[in-house]
Amino acid sequence: MQIAVIGSGMIGSLIATELSKDYEITVFDNSENNLNELGNSNKNIKLKVMDVNCRLFEEEIKDYQLAINCLPGFMGFNILEKLITLGISCTDISFMPENCLELSDLALKHKCTIIPDAGVAPGLSNLIIGHIVANNDITEIRTMVGGLPKKKKPPWNYKAPFSPIDVIEEYTRPARIRIEGQMEIRDALTDIQNFEVEGIGELEAFLTDGLRTLLNSDEKISEIPNLLEYTIRYPGHAQLIKELISNGELSDEIIDFNGKKITKKEKTSQKLFDEWKLSKNEEEFTFMIISATKKDGSEINYTVYDETTEGWSSMARTTGLTACAFAKLIIENKISQIGILCPETLGQNKINYDFILNFLKEKNIRITNN
Repeated sequence: MQIAVIGSGMIGSLIATELSKDYEITVFDNSENNLNELGNSNKNIKLKVMDVNCRLFEEEIKDYQLAINCLPGFMGFNILEKLITLGISCTDISFMPENCLELSDLALKHKCTIIPDAGVAPGLSNLIIGHIVANNDITEIRTMVGGLPKKKKPPWNYKAPFSPIDVIEEYTRPARIRIEGQMEIRDALTDIQNFEVEGIGELEAFLTDGLRTLLNSDEKISEIPNLLEYTIRYPGHAQLIKELISNGELSDEIIDFNGKKITKKEKTSQKLFDEWKLSKNEEEFTFMIISATKKDGSEINYTVYDETTEGWSSMARTTGLTACAFAKLIIENKISQIGILCPETLGQNKINYDFILNFLKEKNIRITNN
């Protein structure tokens, strides 16, 4: 099987490195610097400098059987649609704003298998939720997740382990949640929850749009009255972002900047990219809590925890290794269905659930449940 990784950022590079241990991998990116850095650390990976929006990309990738889409969210949907039209199966972690389920009929038509939102959250969280729902009567599920530096550096007390553009998208995209059986749309950064975790300290969590396919992909999950997803940060971070929004610094207003027309959001993103840049070997961690309330009032709780390992950030590991595990389901013919297969659907099959969790635990990602 010919496998392509599209995007060679931090997470795409980890995915390519991990999968190249067992398979032939080609990485596509328009950044020669990123590709050279990846190539210097792994000579087994084929590299192609290419704009994925050009016609040549379609010619180059058409003979591949599987792609892992690691592009930023604003590019994700168009590339996924292009891959499906070419009949290429895909594991996708692009966090696209569009509803990927709109491509279901197209995926069936071209007989390919698509696993969307295949990272840590959404992704691993959905898989676990699918497993919980398959075996219990649930009235509420709350997911809280975030990646943070171990050492705080004011004012942000935050470092972005993936594209700052996608981080800002989390903060500005309205959050879709379900309350008492009704879907509601709330502003991100609201409903702030303050709590303390032993060994980590004080944290805050606020609503973000991370439920995505959980809201409408599965009949049994659709019956759960309350579904909410939160992003975890150190206390005070949400207020700083709210101030940027209220000052118009994250708006889509077009401005002139260094001779180019860009949005205010893009300008602010460039500034934050430097301030949020995760230094090489900087210690950080990813922490996720999934709490499910059963009809009898008892709770099921999962936690996921990981730290920087061998130069890879925990967010790259938890996102990238989860994507690798989902990809292996396709590569090793463990799933035969075509169409769009959401992680929450795959998680209702115990074989798939066990395969993903065992793979991650073998990579020393800590996953516990009560």
